[in-house]
Amino acid sequence: MKKHVNYLFLLLLLCQGYAFAQNARVTGTVTGPDNQGLPGVNVQVSGTTVGTATDASGNFTLNAPGNGSLVFSNIGYISQTVPINGRSVVTIQLAEDQKTLNEVVVVGYGTQRKTDVTGALTAISTKEFAQQPVTRLDQVLQGRAAGVQVSQTNGAPGGDARIRIRGANSVLGNNNPLYVVDGFVGADFNFVNPSDIETIQILKDAASTSIYGSRGANGVVIITTKKGSKGLKVNYEGQFSTSEVIKKYDVLPAGEFAEIVNARATATGSNLPFTADQIAQFKQNGGTDWQSLVFRNGSGQQHQITLSGGSDKTTFLVSGNYLNQNGIVNNSGFKRYNLRTNINTQINDKLSFRLNLWATRSQNHNTLDGGAIVQALAWAPTTPAYGADGQPTFTDPIGSVYRNPLDYLYDQSVDANKSGININGGVNYKLPIKGLSLDLQYAVNYLNLQNLNLNGKRLSNNVPTASRYSAEQVTLQNTNNLNYDVKIGNHSINAVAVLETQQFTSRDFTASASGLRFPQLGYDNIGGNTAATVASSYQKWTLLSLLGRINYGYKDKYLVSAAVRRDGSSKFAAGNQYSVFPSVALGWRLSEEEFIKKLNVFSNLKLRGSWGMTGSQALGPYSTISSYSSAQVAFNNTAATSGVILGNPGNPDLKWETTKQVDVGLEMEFLNGRLHIEADYFKKNTTDLLLNVAIPSYAGGGTQARNVGEVENKGFEFSIGGTPLVAGSFRWETNLNLSTLQNKVLSLGGLPRLGQGTGVGGGMSTTNEFMLIPGEPLGSYWGLKYLGTWKPNEADAAAKQGRVPGDPHYQDLNGDNSITTDDFQIIGRAFPKATGGWNNTFTYKGLTLNVFFNGVFGVDKLNYTRAAALSGSGDARQFILSEIRDYYRPGNETSDVPAFTKTYQPFTQSSRFLENGSFVRLKNVSLSYNVPTGFIHNKANIRVFASATNLLTITKYKGPDPESARVGSNTDTAIGIDYGSYPNAKQYTLGINLGF
Repeated sequence: MKKHVNYLFLLLLLCQGYAFAQNARVTGTVTGPDNQGLPGVNVQVSGTTVGTATDASGNFTLNAPGNGSLVFSNIGYISQTVPINGRSVVTIQLAEDQKTLNEVVVVGYGTQRKTDVTGALTAISTKEFAQQPVTRLDQVLQGRAAGVQVSQTNGAPGGDARIRIRGANSVLGNNNPLYVVDGFVGADFNFVNPSDIETIQILKDAASTSIYGSRGANGVVIITTKKGSKGLKVNYEGQFSTSEVIKKYDVLPAGEFAEIVNARATATGSNLPFTADQIAQFKQNGGTDWQSLVFRNGSGQQHQITLSGGSDKTTFLVSGNYLNQNGIVNNSGFKRYNLRTNINTQINDKLSFRLNLWATRSQNHNTLDGGAIVQALAWAPTTPAYGADGQPTFTDPIGSVYRNPLDYLYDQSVDANKSGININGGVNYKLPIKGLSLDLQYAVNYLNLQNLNLNGKRLSNNVPTASRYSAEQVTLQNTNNLNYDVKIGNHSINAVAVLETQQFTSRDFTASASGLRFPQLGYDNIGGNTAATVASSYQKWTLLSLLGRINYGYKDKYLVSAAVRRDGSSKFAAGNQYSVFPSVALGWRLSEEEFIKKLNVFSNLKLRGSWGMTGSQALGPYSTISSYSSAQVAFNNTAATSGVILGNPGNPDLKWETTKQVDVGLEMEFLNGRLHIEADYFKKNTTDLLLNVAIPSYAGGGTQARNVGEVENKGFEFSIGGTPLVAGSFRWETNLNLSTLQNKVLSLGGLPRLGQGTGVGGGMSTTNEFMLIPGEPLGSYWGLKYLGTWKPNEADAAAKQGRVPGDPHYQDLNGDNSITTDDFQIIGRAFPKATGGWNNTFTYKGLTLNVFFNGVFGVDKLNYTRAAALSGSGDARQFILSEIRDYYRPGNETSDVPAFTKTYQPFTQSSRFLENGSFVRLKNVSLSYNVPTGFIHNKANIRVFASATNLLTITKYKGPDPESARVGSNTDTAIGIDYGSYPNAKQYTLGINLGF
């Protein structure tokens, strides 16, 4: 009997194979609602990879089995599956997919249909970065939204990133956007795991951001995390990567370096440091490659497990993420642990409940800039890395006066640990009035910071030092939201009224010690010391906000949005605590007008404009109150006595910085959504600018915060995207964006200029590296203009300054034949004039190729790393870079590389080391393959992928990375200096995604 069953089963398989083998020619036409042929419709035989696309008239032809089915799909239309039933001609009509037009986006304290939005909003789809090995939010935002500039200034794992939306407004305060995660206002973007993100909305104009009042001036990034859905799902994603430095400096080999040192000694009348035999040995045996000792091939791994599921009423999601990255600089790395859970339940048809919890811990180890990277270009290649005792060489007799680069790697520890927990819960109740609902949300955010530092015996000259900083920060938030959403005939109304409170409390403690008795115990035992200091502080501020917004639409054509928010902050003194931030926006959907519909061109055409005000609390909680400091004072040669002195005077008249912004935008969609274009022009002015103004010594000295000055930002934003090509199983999706920015200081309250320093240059800076001047942008470099070298025909002019031909030649602005700080001027700008990104996704059957470019244009960078290695002065003492081969000498008098002379005097704070920092970067190339589900009996979805990050960089910048900079993200008045900056890495990643 079993044998007969097997024969029968085999016969059925043969019959089925015969039926499928009988493919016949099928033709047809696909039309739209207007009965016109639709081009580019994907036509595929169901269950196979056989397919084609309709031509310009909507016609198609392919071979298909008579008992099969055809699947018709196109962007903007509802897909249809049509049985062939033996027909040779199949004609269908596709209906428009209203979901595309009715796409809902998240806005402040609510949602809206994308077509109804009157403000400047950019939504970033998870599809845009799903194929890329991103580990942080800044990597998601970079290059994907017009008007959003992202710079990974510290390329270390877990390093700092600068994110700016439509420029910078404030001088005292930071210009970071406001991050709202699942309704919690003021979240830390570093704690957001990209794999947990469901949607990202970027609010850019004042009509969108004014709803956040005093914190919306820098733009708002709204993130909604993934939720569970019905049915049980398990997903695992694993990534493994290797990385390397993008580029190293070209340095002299040991033998040639020794020759250059001797040539300089000869020219200046000094003793020759190297003998001919030593030079010959260096040429034969080589020397020390310090950059290779500092840099390494990094590695990394990331694992994510997500469990989700639920029933018709209750859903849940739990995800865990582990990230471990070893940086490209030896003994540097980053670890992160994330846990996120949420539960949503519909208790009845009126009441729902939600609870979100996320916990995170991150650990940065030795990811700061400077140190080893600087010394790798300062220590002589003729100096061995290790001495006879096997320890790193302690001093360099030729090159740097500082410690061995290896000591900066292994004799110090700089650890920054963060631990955070956020609990965010709420209830939503539909009130008896139609369209009216009440939403109550409460959130608690806890953050623990631990900064731990140690300098061992070698770095500290046998006086080991350590410090430990500990802080606890707690934020409480309550949001009460009353929402009314109704449509009556041709009228649609959405109104929001919110009462929100937030309280922030911080306590910190710092202990520092020197002369550690047991340095091997590091910062875990700083009690045993010869000298120590301790300090502690406390901060608290509260915010009370009332806000309302109404969105009105008539016939889905004429749109009006108006909002107002009143904020009260404890940071200001009585009389200035409250401020009001209004906005209004208008929209006109021309595509709904009959005269536009008759053109049969646009699927969406919208003109919009907005005006609004936002604010900034760009100051500490107690800036209105005069501060006091402790001091040690000796009287009449007695021992020091502790006392209290007046610090910076407070200013009770301080008030909010206020930003007014105007925006005009145009949105267009063609070919039923296959092509979309968006353009914006914006202009925003920040008044009552908060600045620290110097107080004369006779009045007590110090600085006082005052409301003076004005800053302007304006520019254009342009984006275009869609699906240019669909042919059979091949599909190309693309998105391109470009934005320009013009930043300008309009006023400093009567001050002619105001210097801004960084402190990163050490002895390389003569004065502040940046200067605020009305008419110039923030981040304007202040230095000397380098005119090259003095040439032979300029000997007389050079002599007036005490120089000779071959010496550096700087512009003498006041003509006094002396180069001083009076000759400093604006030499460049650290703010880019334009930024852009281009994302492309190509799919063919189970293969997906993603190619992503980003670029920054019209920006200068002050390269102090190169300056230190090419100045032959100060700490480095000698010339290390290969550029010195072209130094000025007889027969090479046209060179602008200075000669070796006794009168040589370089200024590193000059345009000689100011470089073009513009670049275009192939940010990511990823290739993935979706394994057919039949391969594992339809039990799981499997995707494997390979990716390369920062694969190609086109730039004129001479450093390793045009993006990295030494100054952090909390200031925009002093940015763009590269001095031992930790560069971004070229990274290669392999990964797998399993879904069950």
